[in-house]
Amino acid sequence: MKPGGTRRRSLRNSPCTPGPSHSQLCKVVKTEETSDETRQSSGGDVDSAGRENGGFRKKAIKKEEPEDEDYFYCEHCRTFFTSECSVHGPAVFVPDTPVPTGVADRAVQTLPPGLEVQTSGIPHAGLGVFNKGETIPIGVHFGPYEGDLVNKEEAVNSGYSWVIHTSKPSDEYIDAKREMHANWMRYVNCARSDDEQNLVAFQYRAAILYRSCRPITPGQELLLSYDEKYAKALGIAFDDIYDKKRSANGNVLFATPSAQCV
Repeated sequence: MKPGGTRRRSLRNSPCTPGPSHSQLCKVVKTEETSDETRQSSGGDVDSAGRENGGFRKKAIKKEEPEDEDYFYCEHCRTFFTSECSVHGPAVFVPDTPVPTGVADRAVQTLPPGLEVQTSGIPHAGLGVFNKGETIPIGVHFGPYEGDLVNKEEAVNSGYSWVIHTSKPSDEYIDAKREMHANWMRYVNCARSDDEQNLVAFQYRAAILYRSCRPITPGQELLLSYDEKYAKALGIAFDDIYDKKRSANGNVLFATPSAQCV
């Protein structure tokens, strides 16, 4: 990080067919009202208490038409929903292991049971995240991505950043470079092709989440692309960030992604 930059704030925080049964690690998303204080401390509609209880805390569904980032996506039906899919129910989450902010190796310690950080199968990519437990079904959510809120210059130069679209004049940038403020999601590498992609990154409210778009079998590395709708809304700002993420893990080329990778 460059000295004298913006002060960081810690962000902690086809016909439809029945999907596969979910692991006991997967938690059904909770819908409940959050206070203004909770939203401020978490940087969005997520807080550590919500994760420790095994859910993803959301605001009550508003009566007006939801914004694009208020939707979840059902990988089985290939349709968007707000509270739950009419066939497969609400979004399913695997929560992080709770670890206090400020611990030196916090990012690794937040790994959910069954996931491990090891040397990536992508040459020159460094570390990656692997499934060492049972198969992760399609449509499982991880997150939110945690780190510091930084300025655009720091984000573009990091390789561990995502941009968050807001209603403010400028977007926000979350950077997971500092491990003591980040979670395990910083170690997930970008896929080099559609064929090896098994996760999709997307924005839900003011948070970045990962969703499994293919079953992830034991021993397989978690490899990521992004939701095309999310990238389109951000334009050049997203291109700058994602190009840096790809170069950081040795990726040069990537096919045009889609909202699903089935």
